Amino acid sequence: MSKRSPSLFQRHRPSWSAPVELLSFGLYFLCAVLLVLSRVGHGALQDARDELVDLSAPFLELASVPAIEVRRAMDRARLYVRVHRDAVAEVDRLAKENEELKQWRWRTQLLERKVAHLRKLLHAAEEPALVYATGQVIADARGPFVRSALVNLGRNDGLRIGYAVINGDGLVGRTIEAGDNIARVLLLNDLNSRIPVLVGPRAARGLALGDNSAELQLGFLQDGAGVSPGDEVYTSGSDGVFPRGLRLGVVVGEPGEYRIRPFAELDSLDAVSVLFFDAPALKRTDPEGLADRGGALSATPDPELEEDRTAGGPQVPLAPVAAISPPMASQAQTDQ
Repeated sequence: MSKRSPSLFQRHRPSWSAPVELLSFGLYFLCAVLLVLSRVGHGALQDARDELVDLSAPFLELASVPAIEVRRAMDRARLYVRVHRDAVAEVDRLAKENEELKQWRWRTQLLERKVAHLRKLLHAAEEPALVYATGQVIADARGPFVRSALVNLGRNDGLRIGYAVINGDGLVGRTIEAGDNIARVLLLNDLNSRIPVLVGPRAARGLALGDNSAELQLGFLQDGAGVSPGDEVYTSGSDGVFPRGLRLGVVVGEPGEYRIRPFAELDSLDAVSVLFFDAPALKRTDPEGLADRGGALSATPDPELEEDRTAGGPQVPLAPVAAISPPMASQAQTDQ
């Protein structure tokens, strides 16, 4: 019996190429018809196209869900990688800062023990803490010849003329008039303000002079004081009115024309604290005859008290800034 020829078997095996080619031709023809119909502006075709779009919208939306989820997953993965990288860097930074703080803590404890030992050897007296009262600025007077503010504190709160006034940034001024419930504060930049200060790490002595501008003049510096821009300025206490060490401002400008930029925003004062620092100079700043005047204060300074504003006093040893107890003074000490 003869075997079946392979060519005969291949000739009778069904072929799939013809149906595929026919389907491809049909799809191409349909695409061409749809392309032509899309360019026709007939109303019926437009309605049919809109209905077709409406019918296919749910299917297209359903088909886009996987792509949207994949994109969200990729975004979350990128965010996780970025957050993880930032968290690792932040942990490293905090660990390094913690080690530095531990070293500073050890040094601080060592210095505290040394200071306590030296104070014990010298029989040094403890520095008294300052009492304070906090109030609000209720009005301010600004003009070509005056820079002052009214606070809702008075003699009923224990306030006297000459007390230092501070806020969270530093020294603001001092009280120059006091009623029963209201007091007037002479600001640092007032023309009548004269404050003995210490400048920089060398504690060069000088005088902060107000001139009704935003910055103060720095005058009466010692020869070879070694002052440079950026040095901090704080009160010296040599006038017997202000405690020693209250932060005042920073040196700006060029040599020979140095000025002081106050830390406190004198044009936008809100809450202030009055330090009850009683010194011998207050006997001249706040005479007993004025203590009984009390009453309300006017919106403008009293010309009869002009002499009391610039009153000074003898040099006396004063408490350093570490003795200040109010929160804002503590913050000022921390910043220093």
